[in-house]
Amino acid sequence: MLNGDLTTAKKYFFSALSDETRLSILYALKENGGMCVNDICEATGKDQSLISHHMACLRNCGLVNTEKDGKFVVYSIKNELISQILDLSDKHVKEMFEGILSCEVVKQHSLKS
Repeated sequence: MLNGDLTTAKKYFFSALSDETRLSILYALKENGGMCVNDICEATGKDQSLISHHMACLRNCGLVNTEKDGKFVVYSIKNELISQILDLSDKHVKEMFEGILSCEVVKQHSLKS
């Protein structure tokens, strides 16, 4: 793998984590364990089509697992490492809260999205 490819993959990985809906899905899965799309919709207050769209991204980026349970697909956090990333980001954000919110570069990028 070329170094540029690795950098691009990392950028995409963090982009997957930077969406509010995807973050709310990950935290719901972390808190509740395996969930079907309807349960995720209920937990996040989002529509099923939107959740399904974001689940595809989370699956492709290796953040969630899927398992068939009869006619339902049950989603769960891929592994403990993903849970640890969420925990570490919580800790960092709490420590750097004001600095993060005052970062003009991130603010401008968020406005464009």
